[in-house]
Amino acid sequence: MSGRIILLRHGQTHSNVSHILDTRPPGAELTELGRAQADEVGRELADFLGAGQDSEGSLGAVISSVALRAQQTAVLTMASYEQAAGKDPGSIPIDVRLGIHEVFAGDHEGYNDEETHRNYAQILRQQLERDTLACLPNGETYPQVLERFRPVLESVQEEVAARDKDTIIVSHGTAIRTAATYATGVDGDFAFAGYIANCRYIVLEPGDAEFGAWKLVRWADLDHQI
Repeated sequence: MSGRIILLRHGQTHSNVSHILDTRPPGAELTELGRAQADEVGRELADFLGAGQDSEGSLGAVISSVALRAQQTAVLTMASYEQAAGKDPGSIPIDVRLGIHEVFAGDHEGYNDEETHRNYAQILRQQLERDTLACLPNGETYPQVLERFRPVLESVQEEVAARDKDTIIVSHGTAIRTAATYATGVDGDFAFAGYIANCRYIVLEPGDAEFGAWKLVRWADLDHQI
């Protein structure tokens, strides 16, 4: 089956290690572990999408956020994907697009204290439960996030339908959970419980449905999280 959208979170960054809220591009680079995670998920995705014997499988396109960590993840993931598929290095293009970066933390950008992280998590929960005003001071509300993220997803919906191929979008944990929640209409508690670890992914099947009624195929490794 193809025509799916795979929302892949970037690999571990130096800001992740230091628990720093790093939401404004370009952001921090990947750690060595983050690079290894990207390499590993490339092979996993090659298997998932049926790549091999000089075939890209069902993969039709790869898109990345403008953030440095997302672009690095996309490059490394595709390098191992190409190797698994028997393709030439660099033969799968990566399209960098605006609008799919992380949810902005506002005045708390760069903070790493426990209280800030508790507040960030609480705001996320409120946003996933349809609170249109919830945000950190001078941060983004979920309608503001969808205003920039949704058009990208809907354009990809058209692209996967035209190609009958899958698209990988390399983005960010909170942005992915927010976009997937509102694309599929899943319960906010489910989405909040479903943390997206580095280099894990959500799979959506939009078909010809309206945004908000897309099919959720996979939410990371949720069975290991609840």
